[in-house]
Amino acid sequence: MTRSTLLGLVVLALVGAGMWWVRPPSPPVEHLPAASAGQAPSASSPTGQSSSDDALPDVTLADGSADAGAGVRITLSLTPQPPVAFAKTKVRVRVEAGGSPVRLEAGRISFEMTMPMGDHRYTLVPGADGWQEAEVILPRCMSGKLRWYATVEGTVGGEPRTARFRLDLAPPGQAPAR
Repeated sequence: MTRSTLLGLVVLALVGAGMWWVRPPSPPVEHLPAASAGQAPSASSPTGQSSSDDALPDVTLADGSADAGAGVRITLSLTPQPPVAFAKTKVRVRVEAGGSPVRLEAGRISFEMTMPMGDHRYTLVPGADGWQEAEVILPRCMSGKLRWYATVEGTVGGEPRTARFRLDLAPPGQAPAR
């Protein structure tokens, strides 16, 4: 082997080791959707999504609601439906306690996939009729996966409240269903 070939292999090995060292960590288990109580995790479906996703409200084509404990219900609405990758999506959140709208203090929404896709956290601001809103743009995963998870967080009456939802992005350029 020539000296330049050997030097090239050493540089290549150092670059590879550096890329491995700075790679993003795998998401912690608590960031992955959990199976509902009494439901064992199962193999992926033909669409590549875990059947435990069925336990989460789907907001792809319609508004969804989730119980956040102590009589608090969180509703999530997206416009357009389905949301489109790389396009603005209006997110609206409405929180009710005892059937009446209440404000979600320090309300925020975050979006994630089962693989790292960057930071997608947004603060909810007051909107009309008791809704809180944010405008978001979600990217399309290079792997072709479309499934995202939304987590709404904040406090109601001084108590922390959280709700999780699932959604599938439409590819860029696809007309919304509505």
